[in-house]
Amino acid sequence: MADTVLSVILDKILPLAAAETSRAWGVKKALQKLSKKVEMVEALISDAKCKQSTSKAVQLWLKRLQSIARDAEIVLDDFGYEVLRQKVENRKRDKLRNLFSISSSNPISFPLQMANKIKNVSASLEEAYKEAKRIGLHPAQLPMASADHKEDRWTAPFVDESETVGREAEVSKVVSMLISSDCKKDLPVISIVGMGGQGKTTLAQLVLKNENVTKHFDKIIWVCVSDDFRVERLLNHMLQSLGDHSLGEKNAETTTKEALVRRLQENLKGKSYLLVLDDIWNDDPLKWNDMRICLLAIGGAPGSKILATTRSDEVASAMQTSGLHHLDILSDDNSWMLFEKLAFADGGATMTQDLVGIGRRILKKCGGVPLAIKVIGGLLYSKKDASEWSKLEKSEIWNESTDIAKRVMSVLKLSYENLPSWSVKQCFASCSIFPKDAVMEKQSLIQIWMAQGLINDAKGGGGHLQMEDIGSEYFNVLLRSSLLQASPEYGIKYGGMHDLVHDLSLQVSNNRFFNTEDGMEVSHHDEVMHLTIIGSPGKVLKNIEGIPPNLQTLYYLEGDGIMLEDILERSRYLSVLKVGSWHVTHLPNAVGNMKHLRHLDISRTKITALPDSITKLYNLMTLKVRCLEEIPKKFGNLINLRHLEFARGGSGCLFPGIGQLANLRTLPPFRVSQDKGCQLEELEHLRNLRGKLKISGLENVSSFESAAKAKLSEKSSIQGLRLSWNGTKEDCDDNSINSVMEGLQPHPNLKSLAIEGFEGSRLPLWMVLLRNLEQRL
Repeated sequence: MADTVLSVILDKILPLAAAETSRAWGVKKALQKLSKKVEMVEALISDAKCKQSTSKAVQLWLKRLQSIARDAEIVLDDFGYEVLRQKVENRKRDKLRNLFSISSSNPISFPLQMANKIKNVSASLEEAYKEAKRIGLHPAQLPMASADHKEDRWTAPFVDESETVGREAEVSKVVSMLISSDCKKDLPVISIVGMGGQGKTTLAQLVLKNENVTKHFDKIIWVCVSDDFRVERLLNHMLQSLGDHSLGEKNAETTTKEALVRRLQENLKGKSYLLVLDDIWNDDPLKWNDMRICLLAIGGAPGSKILATTRSDEVASAMQTSGLHHLDILSDDNSWMLFEKLAFADGGATMTQDLVGIGRRILKKCGGVPLAIKVIGGLLYSKKDASEWSKLEKSEIWNESTDIAKRVMSVLKLSYENLPSWSVKQCFASCSIFPKDAVMEKQSLIQIWMAQGLINDAKGGGGHLQMEDIGSEYFNVLLRSSLLQASPEYGIKYGGMHDLVHDLSLQVSNNRFFNTEDGMEVSHHDEVMHLTIIGSPGKVLKNIEGIPPNLQTLYYLEGDGIMLEDILERSRYLSVLKVGSWHVTHLPNAVGNMKHLRHLDISRTKITALPDSITKLYNLMTLKVRCLEEIPKKFGNLINLRHLEFARGGSGCLFPGIGQLANLRTLPPFRVSQDKGCQLEELEHLRNLRGKLKISGLENVSSFESAAKAKLSEKSSIQGLRLSWNGTKEDCDDNSINSVMEGLQPHPNLKSLAIEGFEGSRLPLWMVLLRNLEQRL
């Protein structure tokens, strides 16, 4: 598949054209014709990319092509939705009769409408092709195989970001300032100042790990500030850093400064604390004074201090800094030590005399800035011979500017340009929808990429690759390139972006991502397809009509349910919907009209029930909820669902007939009962389960045969298993209990096993077969 914006369209056309439905509806030839038109236009994109920087006409052509691609995606998704709807109906009706019952409301008009829409898209592509010829674009030969899935899978060994060099003396200097008692001022500020990418945050993290600091302060609080200096937000993040989430979940209506200060007083009474304010941009003394008044009101024990990191001396001055440390660049030797760990890591380039010489010359151009060194090291890791290293050394990026800050951004862009495929580049651009300093959970990020059509199941080296596996490869490539950074606290399961990298992701997203807050207008930009709305209850977003009609992604944060309902009425083409507001208590019925929705995350709301209309979302792949008290009766209609996740565990929900959802990869705690559709045999058809599985209520299973129906031994992707009994039934003897355990034999690949409440007299024989077991509880 060619590595371009239209690849997603071809990935959708090919299976639809092969489907029996397309022949029955008489649109098979129209789809095949559309496929050829896509390939014709796709062959021009390579030339367009080369010319877009010097031609306004080519820029406009690419922009128009993006719009056509989105229209095509919507049409094909409508088609795919009907195919899935029929699969659901085929469970109830005669298959042949259902094949022609295309739409319950208008069975004749739908295929005609679909055929017309496909022809319109083909016509648009035909016109785009003619326009391309007029502006001088020429076709390039398309590759024979997918650029995304090569025979040899990418290797991406993780380099621990906490491994730093050359900062020992600076750590000691900042530690001395923090534990010194010389300053008589209440709550003094110590500031670390340095340019972007120089390692201010890393230095602060190293300081916090110092034993003298951990002993000196009772509490350490970390808050990422960035350019969002709202006092209420910062106080709330202080509470979260202390592990107090009560205001955020239970009493969201009391998040005033006064309420937040009272809660912090309770947490910090009589305790000395170190507050780290990372990456401050605000240089307004009045805003800082407002924050300082709140901090002084919180109290805490004498000796509490603030450690701030910032790029600006003006910011440090506005905060009335008592101690200032300007961060030095890395020396040549320390720069080389850091570079060597990355470029010559296991699986990377071999350290030859030629490569060492070229590498040292390249490092001089990085100016001792750690971020630039990490990016260059990660980039050269995958380049094995001297000619490739020399090409980078002679790159024009080094001549773009003598300003080291601008040169760092050029290095970041070079790393982006060297990503192995268009799909990986789009996944990187997709990260720009998150706020700066956000921590992105790896699996959630992959699920969003899947919903946005950036990942598809594919065949590659080693057999069939599922979307989740391909997404994991993409994530690791971005880590390897230092475009994502592993979370210092959680490792490679979570990722973050340096501020400069976030700026780059916005730049390469070509205006397709837009963030808006209270009082800001949503401008009518057709190219915007991904929108974040940060609102507050009671405040109305201006110009709601300006929300683009073809919006693909919506993050709705901190607003109320009334505004959400209005927005969803206008945004029926969404693929991704994430709602993060404790003021939202129900999901509007309008969600059932969103045929294209593939990712629904309402885990940070007070929603405890789903509307019946949700069972029409046949495309839905991921559903994240906090907890549910009930589910719709036709929940089994969600035949495309791959991930069903609860933010809050507990005893788990009963899902009668969960076995109908054969695509499930992630399942919340499964509670066995004797009710219809809740027996253990429901797990038999869930062959794709992976990750962790918890099964409780096993006292309701009475025999080996009943237990074996779950076929756990065939589920090779389950890595963690928890088996739980709550007492024993009166009619169950020791042999029955032991035989049930024997029937629950998992696959030998299992890495973690926990057993709770088992009252049998012997452990099962299959325990000795678990050679990969890393944890037994």
